[in-house]
Amino acid sequence: MHELAIANGVLERALEAATERGADTITALTLEVGTITHVNPTQLSNCLSLLAADTPMADAMIEIERIEPAGRCSCGWSGEPRTLEDFGGTTPDPRCPDCGAQLEFTAGRECRLASITVPDSTPTP
Repeated sequence: MHELAIANGVLERALEAATERGADTITALTLEVGTITHVNPTQLSNCLSLLAADTPMADAMIEIERIEPAGRCSCGWSGEPRTLEDFGGTTPDPRCPDCGAQLEFTAGRECRLASITVPDSTPTP
């Protein structure tokens, strides 16, 4: 289950970012996960919650934004490539619908910590 390894990396980076900002807790975080990664958002969220249980992120709200695939071709075409369902159980081969050349993905492969939310700090007099 690669979701556990990803969750561990996200947790480490989120805690590091909170420490850099002088925060003791993380109240929320947002992840961006592309559909091409085949990362299961529910499993990722569950793994992250489990790993964060005894950390400053224990009560954080976890939001996962799914990023749909987009691609472009050297012929000038850009847009959404065919979906996996369009391939009818065969191996997907993302090709340009205009010229048939191999597409370059421009979105949908993301798997990153997009933001964390920490409580506002009150200046000490």
